Amino acid sequence: MPDLVFPADPAYALSRNRFIGRPDEVLPRAVARCADVEDVRAALALAREEGWSFALRSGGHSNAGHSSTTGLSIDLTPLDTVEVHGDRVTIGGGVRSGRLARVLAGHGRLVPLGSCPSVGVVGAALGGGFGCDGREFGLTCDALVAAQVVLADGRVVEASGDDDLFWALRGAGGGHFGVVTAATFAAVPARPRTHLVLEWDFRYASALVSWWQRILPDAPDPVSVELQLVVPEDTDADPVALLVGAVPDRAAVDALVADFGVPPRRSEIVDLDAAQAVVCRPTPHSAAAVDPERDPLTHHRPGMMTCRTAFFADPLPDDATAALLAHLTGEREFGESRELSFTPWRGAYGRVPVAATAFAHRDAAFLLKHSVLLGPGGAQRRGAAVLDRITAGWEIARPHGTGGVYPNFPDPAHADWPTAYHGANLARLRAVKARFDPEEVFRHAQSIRPRVSSR
Repeated sequence: MPDLVFPADPAYALSRNRFIGRPDEVLPRAVARCADVEDVRAALALAREEGWSFALRSGGHSNAGHSSTTGLSIDLTPLDTVEVHGDRVTIGGGVRSGRLARVLAGHGRLVPLGSCPSVGVVGAALGGGFGCDGREFGLTCDALVAAQVVLADGRVVEASGDDDLFWALRGAGGGHFGVVTAATFAAVPARPRTHLVLEWDFRYASALVSWWQRILPDAPDPVSVELQLVVPEDTDADPVALLVGAVPDRAAVDALVADFGVPPRRSEIVDLDAAQAVVCRPTPHSAAAVDPERDPLTHHRPGMMTCRTAFFADPLPDDATAALLAHLTGEREFGESRELSFTPWRGAYGRVPVAATAFAHRDAAFLLKHSVLLGPGGAQRRGAAVLDRITAGWEIARPHGTGGVYPNFPDPAHADWPTAYHGANLARLRAVKARFDPEEVFRHAQSIRPRVSSR
């Protein structure tokens, strides 16, 4: 039986913490801390017997709150084992990206992961998983070779033994088909990298957007550089335009700067050996950030972060770019940090056929993310207004996109989220859901339905 933590217990305040993503906090009736597969089976049985809703949580980074519940929070963080065997690594369902990267660095290996070390690896893989190594080695879900899953009826299965289930687990998102308690990934040899942060005055933002869309999505696979347009929370601080990412060497950085034609006003370029490149991550504040080891559940981050995303196959028209930049910098509020992030796609992402995995967004050129972070106390006071502002900016760009939305940044406001997340793969996903969870035991606000539902 898992350890159960109730509101009266001193550990509840830490156990219930979740990633910031909503203006309100959803508090569970209890938290079931699961240390093995039998604990997970028992937690599911308890929820069924008591008639409680439940949610699965590892990193707890669902900005839509899909890992939160008023019922039983099934906490997978104690499932934190990492075992490396040559070119394979098997992890528990609660392992975070930062921990996996540190272990793999010691073996000279890497799995393509995201940039946030507190994100759960399994949760990221279930919905895709992109990062600085992705254009070269693919999505995190592309590296998945096996998974142990607890199904709705309590059976424990190896997903790789069933073509439909294994296909669905690679890219459809979490909380649809079962609880992944262990996963095995292919790990490729690590290699040296050069990380960069280049900053320009915001007056170059429009030119950077135009240039970036033309160059970076079609750059060589090892070149993975985001364009980040940042409006600081301090209204007296000027917005900035940044290139942040990883390339093979300094010559690649020089080539990018020369091609744009305007030198940055600030630059940080760091050469990393193979092990360092696995652990360090480029951020707007550091080209080689390393987070200290800590349990993210004990690291309270008050406030709210929310975002909306869209995929694009072609560059934005100039008038849409101008409108986006005006919207991004208009009507600023103290304590509100805003960002537009352009992430290059194609490369290894696009070489996997759309039907080969459940991840449907293989043909895009880039992903555009609109995000806002509110500081302490701002969520309840301005949360609704922030959501409206993000939507207004998203609507400026949306007509020019593919209609796709990144599943790991779920969008509660999207009117047709099943098609936006799953595209041409939706019909097969509904068939898999009907086979493995016809009663919708695994269910949240945007879980896949086995049939068209009026709910």
